[in-house]
Amino acid sequence: MFGQFEQLMNRGGWVMWPILIASILAAAIFLERIWSLRQSRTIPQAFLKRLRSLLERGQCSEALAACEENDSALARIIAAAIRNREQGREKMREAVELSGRVEVAMLERFVSVVSIVANLEPLLGLLGTVLGLITAFQSIEKAGVMGDPTVVARGVWEALLTTAAGLFAAIPAYIMHKTLRGRINVIVLEMEEHAFEIVELLEFRQKYPLPPQNLSSSGPVSVPAAPAEEARP
Repeated sequence: MFGQFEQLMNRGGWVMWPILIASILAAAIFLERIWSLRQSRTIPQAFLKRLRSLLERGQCSEALAACEENDSALARIIAAAIRNREQGREKMREAVELSGRVEVAMLERFVSVVSIVANLEPLLGLLGTVLGLITAFQSIEKAGVMGDPTVVARGVWEALLTTAAGLFAAIPAYIMHKTLRGRINVIVLEMEEHAFEIVELLEFRQKYPLPPQNLSSSGPVSVPAAPAEEARP
């Protein structure tokens, strides 16, 4: 099987090697991005549940520490909101949006390379086709009217192989790019939803802080209820 592959690469000419290298690069980036975009690295549910619990109890310092300990995109975005919790709603939203742009850029890292490969592969195949046809017509010109059939056939081989190889590499690269873009879009929407939900919770706790717990009191501490339209953690 390897012998057949080597034969095809040799028959296709030097253009086959850039096509192969670009395909391997696109596949490697796709696997790396899929691994990096998994939920535990972007929106860990256990961390989010713990964070909400801390903020609902008014433990903002502990929540900030939890964000700094967690290596996820959502944790870094929420940490920016917590640091600006005393500056008001607008400042928190600005901090979330600024941090979010940075995290989105990290999520999209190298994805553009896959898009370039998907667009470049057919052009490389077309280049190989043109070079193969040039070889075929040169042989006809040198040998006379008919030319050497073997050389002509070799030129046609090169033209057909590079065209097929370019399309064969471009189609998976296109699918990989669309898959990554779709996954990133879903992650960005989820992070935005969770981040602004946390902003609402932080704003609510700034307006209605929990009273300090009286350790000597045996009874529960009553907390005044907030207006219904603002109690949306």
